[in-house]
Amino acid sequence: MPHDDDRRPADLPTSGDPWQVRRAGLLDVNRLARMVAEHRPFIDLDGDGQPDEVPHPEQAGSATRMVLSLGGLEHGELWLAERGDAVLATAFWLPPDTEHLAADLHRVIARELDVPPVPDPEPAHAPLRSIVGATADALALLRTSPSRRVLVLLSDDRRAAGEQRLDLLADLLAPVVDEQGAAGRDVLAVTVDPAQAADLRALGFDELGRTPLGAASLWVGVRRPGLLVGAGAQAATATV
Repeated sequence: MPHDDDRRPADLPTSGDPWQVRRAGLLDVNRLARMVAEHRPFIDLDGDGQPDEVPHPEQAGSATRMVLSLGGLEHGELWLAERGDAVLATAFWLPPDTEHLAADLHRVIARELDVPPVPDPEPAHAPLRSIVGATADALALLRTSPSRRVLVLLSDDRRAAGEQRLDLLADLLAPVVDEQGAAGRDVLAVTVDPAQAADLRALGFDELGRTPLGAASLWVGVRRPGLLVGAGAQAATATV
């Protein structure tokens, strides 16, 4: 799939905070996968109040790298915020018309990792597969939407706190949000982590709906055009 945003500069100005936001490439995938593994969203599909265990943990890193490289680089966009050599946060966007991506990912992961596919597993027994599948189903329902970007992963190291953390996440999302907003289009987001849904609401997303997923639910949010994020939002606030 050709990228419609190759015209974007590699590096984008941020709000003056000590991080740089840029489009990720193939050489970034390994460290993004490590960061995601170390700072996983809270996933509790069995409803016991504890994070679900990752099946085949020795293969989880490889599976994450495949999802990021095949999904993020081939079908969507991967962005990162970094300070020096440290990755602070990453965002993974997809267009809503990639309903076949989940099946492609399942097939590639099963083949490359020699993991036999299990038909219709309990969500808590295969959280990654269940979330990817539920996300694909949600994207299929949203493909008639004018939105062209859906945030399917937002992860940060959580070392920043309070407003600084929200500034970091806002700067990370700004390239896609601002471009889509300039074209008059909404952007969408999905997550199963209640805390992340709260973060997204703080960043201007409104709840669009929820889809049951095990004992949890897949939260779907929308951000309307016209809301500034990142450096632009801070500059506008400063003039009030």
